[in-house]
Amino acid sequence: MKYDFMVNILFIYGAPGTGKTTISNLLNKKLKNSVLIDLGHLREFHLNAKWSNTTKKEEKMSFENLCFIIKNYVKNRYKNIIVNDLLEEMIIQVPKIFKNYNYKIISLIVDDKELERRINNPRDSGYKNVEKAVKWNNYLKKRQLLENETKIENSHNNPEETVKKIIRKN
Repeated sequence: MKYDFMVNILFIYGAPGTGKTTISNLLNKKLKNSVLIDLGHLREFHLNAKWSNTTKKEEKMSFENLCFIIKNYVKNRYKNIIVNDLLEEMIIQVPKIFKNYNYKIISLIVDDKELERRINNPRDSGYKNVEKAVKWNNYLKKRQLLENETKIENSHNNPEETVKKIIRKN
């Protein structure tokens, strides 16, 4: 069954290994007429294969491109725009940049042992820095909620359960 959603833009956020890609892909399948935008894919246009040429300027440019794309989809009456793979310095700008838009931020958090297990297992992203991911995840657990943000504990949920929670919360 395909669902209508109550927001135009849904940001799926969290540290590497928290389930952002899995949840975003499932939401994309479940929501009517949805669009899935992964910031990492936009960055792949201009980064080398190992991403060794990332810079703050490049990150800023990529985020500006992403914001333009999202706003263009909204302008053309798209709903269920799912966005993932943002960095912390980007997600904290969302409430200001999209204050006049109907958006929601879903931040996924997991316990440290589960995060370590996920990162050490084979995964699509290839991200393997457990220490950095745990630090990011623990920061997010403690960070005050942003406007229109909900945190979901995703350590032991079946991905379908997490998607149902997201759909119910909106």
